[in-house]
Amino acid sequence: MKDGEKSGASAIKSVRTLITTRLSRGGGASFLINSIGMGLAMLLQIALARLLGVADYGIYAFVTTVVTFMVFPAKLGFDTATVKLVSAYRVKGDWPLIKGLLRRSNQIGFTLSILTAIIGIAVVAWMDWGSGKQSETADHAKTIAYIAGFAAIPLLTLATLRQSALQAMKDALFAQLPEKIIRPVLTIGFVAALGAAGVKLGAALALLCYLLATAVTYVIGAVVLKKRIGTQTAAVVPSFETRGWLRLSSSLMVNAGMYLILGQLNVLMMGFMRGETESGLFSAAVRLAVLVSFMLTAVNMTASPLVSEMYAKGDMNGLQRVCRRTGRIGFAFAAVVFAYFVIFGHWTLGLFGAEFTKAYPSLLILAFGQLFSAYCGQNGTVATMTGRQNSLTKILIAAAVVNAGLNALLIPQLGMLGGALAATLSLIVWNSAAVLLVSRKPGVQTLAWAPRLSLVRKRGNYS
Repeated sequence: MKDGEKSGASAIKSVRTLITTRLSRGGGASFLINSIGMGLAMLLQIALARLLGVADYGIYAFVTTVVTFMVFPAKLGFDTATVKLVSAYRVKGDWPLIKGLLRRSNQIGFTLSILTAIIGIAVVAWMDWGSGKQSETADHAKTIAYIAGFAAIPLLTLATLRQSALQAMKDALFAQLPEKIIRPVLTIGFVAALGAAGVKLGAALALLCYLLATAVTYVIGAVVLKKRIGTQTAAVVPSFETRGWLRLSSSLMVNAGMYLILGQLNVLMMGFMRGETESGLFSAAVRLAVLVSFMLTAVNMTASPLVSEMYAKGDMNGLQRVCRRTGRIGFAFAAVVFAYFVIFGHWTLGLFGAEFTKAYPSLLILAFGQLFSAYCGQNGTVATMTGRQNSLTKILIAAAVVNAGLNALLIPQLGMLGGALAATLSLIVWNSAAVLLVSRKPGVQTLAWAPRLSLVRKRGNYS
């Protein structure tokens, strides 16, 4: 072998080692946090379902879904833009732009989230107390539940932006620890303490506990971020490219909205069309089904900045390796979890309460959709981090339209089963299209395993 070939092979091996090391360290930490966090989240949902009862749990689940929809326009897409841009800026050592981006995104996010929360609170308050109609005590309690949920919107918005900043800094542990671990622990603790004290629990009180836990974790997360990047940015004068950032973040916000619609619209429409109780039952199935693809989501916390970094360097071989390794890990885990739900899904739903077992057929359909998504790999992340977000937007919009149409058609007739079918079919549509999108440009294969992989390996030396 010639010296040039040896040095080239050595360079490729070094890149492979670097990728493997980063994915192992960051992915391992992310997997650990996500595993514990997911377990705590399930424990929280099971505890609330049993403590509150089906009706109040349905209100809690529905309100938190509505809040999730209201947070995403307040973020204006800056959460995804932060991961993409900060990762690229770090490659160049451009700390002034990093500081400027973090400051401006928080200013915009805080302003929009305050406006969103005020509008939401004003609407529900007027519908209950300002309409001139005599409302029942139960209706007042529901209104308080909505107000508590809406009050958390600014805190949730800023927490998400902080999480994205730490994710871009490849600090998966501290990015996820406050929201994944501390918040559910505090929420469970507050609710359990009130129950032990003999206080009558309901959706309103549970959401007030959630608001308090969110406030505490926000403060913790803000302190962590300051300590993690304070030394690099303390003496730096921030630079701003606000117009460019707004153009990018607005585009990414559309994609985030489409992801949200594809993941949560079914629960929302179920609540409007079939009532909050059935929406609560369906929400339990949705939350469990997400476990199928959660390994891919966990690894994505490390993979996203790596994808952006490899693309910024023009290292397409490294980019392909990241996609293949994360995709195979994610799908292997997904297959195991899917098999678990096939066998033990009915029993698992029963942990929430006997009535929740009605959602078992829906759980299987939703879990299959997540399995298919895991097989398709990091297609959305690759599209976003390599400048293909506009094309991805068109795909997601089309899938969201399909989702909404199928929901409107199937939910009135089939209930939870219709919502599950709508979610899964739209998931298959957009994942298939996104795989084709990134395979054409930038030319990356995101499927966990594919017949063409051997040809790609020979041509691109991606092994």
